[in-house]
Amino acid sequence: MSTRLVPVLTALVVVVIAGAVIVYFADWHHDNINSFWDAVWYSVVTITTVGYGDIVPRTVLGRLAGMFVMLAGISVISILTATISSIFVEQRIMENQGLRQVKLKGHTIICGWNGRLDSLLETLDNEARDRREGVVLVNEMSPERMEEMLTGYSNLNLKYVYGDYTKEPTLTRANLKEARAVIILPDMSLTSVPRDDKTLPAALAVKSLRRDVKVYAHIIDRENLTHLRRAGIDDVIVSDEHIGYLLASQITSPGIAQAVAALLDAEKGTRLQRVNVPGELVGKSFADMQEYFKRQFNSIAIGLVTEESAMRLSDVLSSDYSAIDSFIERKFKAAGLEGLEKGGLRLNLNPPLDYIIRQKEDAIVIG
Repeated sequence: MSTRLVPVLTALVVVVIAGAVIVYFADWHHDNINSFWDAVWYSVVTITTVGYGDIVPRTVLGRLAGMFVMLAGISVISILTATISSIFVEQRIMENQGLRQVKLKGHTIICGWNGRLDSLLETLDNEARDRREGVVLVNEMSPERMEEMLTGYSNLNLKYVYGDYTKEPTLTRANLKEARAVIILPDMSLTSVPRDDKTLPAALAVKSLRRDVKVYAHIIDRENLTHLRRAGIDDVIVSDEHIGYLLASQITSPGIAQAVAALLDAEKGTRLQRVNVPGELVGKSFADMQEYFKRQFNSIAIGLVTEESAMRLSDVLSSDYSAIDSFIERKFKAAGLEGLEKGGLRLNLNPPLDYIIRQKEDAIVIG
């Protein structure tokens, strides 16, 4: 409850109780006021201007108390209504300006803004057809520009947080604690071209607040890749990394570039997807899985993917921390491998037909 409501509600209670006390002691001996709660009832219906008429004070003092309740009630109720209205308006303004605390859980936080954000949101919107996906945009764009973007995606529960996403207070307002994943984009909120300047600081800030959250980044300069890997980021996409291959394929293997473009187009019926492997296929061969997906969904299984948990240096060292453990730790730190992170996605494309499907493996399919 807003602190601004406390004095107004207190004044309302005082008026009700004061009026009830006076009416009760002035008219308790009359037939229509048999208890203190009758007096309270009279005070409440009078202050709210309902006036049922079932309880009426007979004495002059009682009627004077009724007049006090009427006049004071008009003022207090008016102030209460205005206060509640102003609180709702203020909350709406703060939300539109990206200054309000986000209440979503299991959402995706997108840090930064550039011309590709629309395409990213369209893809997420298409993938979220059967559910209301929570997405929080965090950047320093004008609230007016972001307000236009918040209304264009029917399958996304879009929220906006204004601020520097390399700072803890901003990430806290985006409810990083309850987020499912974080995407960091080359930002052009305050510049004319997208830049990677804030990507590494943002990754470090996110991982320092929540080590277990998945963080994915899009960068322009490949030189930043090594630093992001050391920061513990889960995956990085480098702009135009495969452009050379796609251009060359136009000459050496015409049609490859078009096939890749079609598979990456979320609006087309045939595209790359990650789907759960049914439990009945666990323990069976990859050939069996291919036949299943082709028969059931007319999809082509091309590989498998599994998420491996990260192994930390503390998992390798013994509990009594011997001199050998100390030596191992120093060597890893000298090599820049303090966390010994070896988790993440393990991709197995085009495995042998007799490869046996294991638990927790998902299928990569074209369909």
